[in-house]
Amino acid sequence: MPIFRRRSFPLRRRPLPPGWRHPRDLPPAARKALRSLKRAHKLMAQGQAGRAWIEAGEVEKSIQRLQTGLKLMGIMGQFRRLPVVSHRVLTEMRNLGLTEQAKAIEDEIQGILDTHGLSLTSAFSPRSQPRLPAKCNYCGGNVIPDEVDWIDEHHASCVYCGSILDATS
Repeated sequence: MPIFRRRSFPLRRRPLPPGWRHPRDLPPAARKALRSLKRAHKLMAQGQAGRAWIEAGEVEKSIQRLQTGLKLMGIMGQFRRLPVVSHRVLTEMRNLGLTEQAKAIEDEIQGILDTHGLSLTSAFSPRSQPRLPAKCNYCGGNVIPDEVDWIDEHHASCVYCGSILDATS
């Protein structure tokens, strides 16, 4: 019985459009800018538009996105999560040297929380919590311990899909 073998063809790269260059052929500064752009796109895909605009160097657009997102949390009634998320956002902004913008956002968020008898300072208190997995086992979403809703001392619900996450002590 004869054995038929497929003829192997060499892999061909598709030619790049005219005027384009392969990333490995770019100067180091352009490769660094391309990496930053890819990181910004990844952050946008993860729903972190404010952080993505900061990565892209567009601080004004990032401030607008952050303000919109935090306001929407207040409108949607996420008052338990709003102070925690706000605290993390404000800390990151201050670490990046955006203290004036952080102060403006802090005042705005405090105004939203005041209407419901809450405050940023009293809402954030570090507590010892069991360790959660980094990603949800069901949907694969990132798990941020400060943002999840704790069901009991050892179980929390995923922010994205609502499945129960088991915590280890």
